[in-house]
Amino acid sequence: MNDIDVLVVGAGPSGSTAAKLLGEAGVRALVLEKAEVFPREKPCGGGLSARMLTRFPYVKDVLAEIGTNPIRRVYLESPDGTGVTWEQDDPIMYLIRRWEFDAALFRRAQAVAQVELGVTVRALRVLPDGVEVEATDGRTFRAKMVIGCDSANSVIARHSGLRVGDIRSEYAVDMMEETPVARLQAARPDTVSLFLTLTKTFGYGYIFPKTDHCNLGFGCKLNYYLEELRGRGKEHHAAWVEEMKQKGFVTGETQKDSYKAFPIPVGGPLAKTYTGRVLLAGDAGGFVNAFTAEGIFYAMSSGALAAEAAIAAIQAGDFSEGQLKSYERVWKAEIGGDLEHSVDIQRRLFNDSGRIDQIVRAAARDQDLLRLLIGYSMGAVRYEELRNYMAASALPKWVMSKITSVFRFGSKGTAATSGV
Repeated sequence: MNDIDVLVVGAGPSGSTAAKLLGEAGVRALVLEKAEVFPREKPCGGGLSARMLTRFPYVKDVLAEIGTNPIRRVYLESPDGTGVTWEQDDPIMYLIRRWEFDAALFRRAQAVAQVELGVTVRALRVLPDGVEVEATDGRTFRAKMVIGCDSANSVIARHSGLRVGDIRSEYAVDMMEETPVARLQAARPDTVSLFLTLTKTFGYGYIFPKTDHCNLGFGCKLNYYLEELRGRGKEHHAAWVEEMKQKGFVTGETQKDSYKAFPIPVGGPLAKTYTGRVLLAGDAGGFVNAFTAEGIFYAMSSGALAAEAAIAAIQAGDFSEGQLKSYERVWKAEIGGDLEHSVDIQRRLFNDSGRIDQIVRAAARDQDLLRLLIGYSMGAVRYEELRNYMAASALPKWVMSKITSVFRFGSKGTAATSGV
């Protein structure tokens, strides 16, 4: 078709990771990115779980290039105000500013792959001998296949037919600001504070202290946002900041110009993340933990696995659906369990504030449960480890029966008869 093997649409963590691996493997990749320059603004909490450095060792060098706050202390508060704190010697997560982190990943991709900035994609066509992507300025780009890494509102996902239906129940909205510490400060710059604020719907608040900025936000389901907060998001956020000030978690003033709202897919990976000549990674494929809203680790993991599947397709000269199905097998093996369980837990846990209260109160009495609960929330503990501990816990059975019901799943994420 032309001299491009793979189009990578989007240069965020998933796209840059995919492009880096493709370029290093000698694949002719072209990255299409709507931003006209890097660094570019990117609203996000900016929390990296410590496992990132194990999965992607080069991220250690990335963190050395940018402002990074290693976090060893986590505060968790339930809807009834019960608070617990976990502290450990090694970092449990790293707080970064996304515009810096993404730019560092992009530099690595740009070193080995072609890049076109300022390209906003509006259409995808899958042809018998390749794919064609059309930009809003009329340009077209052709290749043998495409990896869609173009955010929660992915054009590639929709035009390939992989995302269909109503998204209201599958998305959350994060309302946040990232403000210089000269204006807004966390009372404990060494602590991530998480507030499970559920009253009528899925909701959470957070304070992420960066090296020179304070990131503070509140998230809720998209359907609740549209029904209750549409047009009032900025005012709701300001009220949330004021509440945090009154409780002593922050000082200073909200900076209204820093307010941003953005969608997060929390319905789990799409039912299908591949089709002929098309793969989806990152938010485009729904690769976000539905319980913690963590996305960067899963974006990079899915981007890496998509690149490996594309390399295999090029080597085989086969871009069919049957060939690309291997992508879904490998991501399910590596991160599928995490994501599947996160959806189940979110749906059970965030429909009942009493369940959250019971879990946090139980953790306040049991340090091992607290360690596992915080570790699971930060991506440092596997679901199975938390579930097995809860099943064998010495806490009173009536307490454990209440909270274990949230984590009571079989091997495929369905309710188990025998037994975030």
